[in-house]
Order: sequence, then structure tokens, then C-alpha cells
Amino acid sequence: MQDRNRARAPMPRPLRDTATDAVLQQILATPSLAAQMLTAAADHLDKHKPTDELSVAGWARAFALADARVLTGYPQAVAQHAGRRAMRALRSDMWDSARTRGEWALCLRDIARSV
Repeated sequence: MQDRNRARAPMPRPLRDTATDAVLQQILATPSLAAQMLTAAADHLDKHKPTDELSVAGWARAFALADARVLTGYPQAVAQHAGRRAMRALRSDMWDSARTRGEWALCLRDIARSV
């Protein structure tokens, strides 16, 4: 006669696929494409004339270079979504004050952490 408290053996834990776990950990640790774009744009602004004021043309060039560096090889829909997310992350008040390229780089890196 079986003891009703011990009638069933505990269920064995399912085997874990360590390769899948490693891939998932890597995916979760990788910043989003939008964050990578903002960081790439910040790198460009910080590297090229960081003490100059950022012009519209300078911003367009930094963003285009970031787009080419980060999004090349992704499907168009994925690239467009990442670009839109990166642009939406910029606050409207950032455009009001004149800032140097280096200051913009700091702001972009800060924003990239939240995207």
C-alpha cells in the first residue's frame, strides 16, 4: 500500500538546452537597434569636431552614417522601425538649445540607455 503523501515521485526537471540559453542571454544583453543607432551617431559626433555647434547637416550626416553602420543587412521594415524608434526617443526640448556636437553625443548616449 502506498503512502498517499508520497504516492508520486517528483517530476524531473526538463533538460535545458545550454546553447539556446546562451543565445537568449546574448540577445537580451545586446542593445536594441535604435540604441545602437543613437550610440553610433554619438560616436561620430564625438569623434569629429566635438567642440563645434551641431548643424542640421551635421546631424543628418551623423544619423545617415549610423544608419549605414548599424542597419545594413537588415530587412527594410526592421531598419525603418529602428530609425523611427531612434528619432522618437529624442525629446523636443533638445532641439531648442544650441549645443555642441560633444554635448549632443552625451545626450544621445544617455537616451540610448532607455531605448
